[in-house]
Amino acid sequence: ICTQEMVRGFRDACVEADTAITGGQTVLNPWPIIGGVATSVVTKDGYISSDGAQPGDVLVLTKPIGTQVAVNVHEWKGRPNNRFWNQIVEKSVLTPE
Repeated sequence: ICTQEMVRGFRDACVEADTAITGGQTVLNPWPIIGGVATSVVTKDGYISSDGAQPGDVLVLTKPIGTQVAVNVHEWKGRPNNRFWNQIVEKSVLTPE
């Protein structure tokens, strides 16, 4: 039920913004996650480029940095003989526990 309500809310937000859901992906997690990508068309004056960023500028994050990496490691750890998990352990980045 939780996932259905999340998808319904995502769809409702798209309807309110007069846009559409055009794709998606599935990731195995022990918790539900939903996200999206927004694309827009603006004039050159309406576009703000990130290449002018300066120390002290505000950085707005929509999720914690490293979330996808943590999800990947969780998935890799549960798969026997997964080459990515094996590389992590071999480099002593993490212990198998």
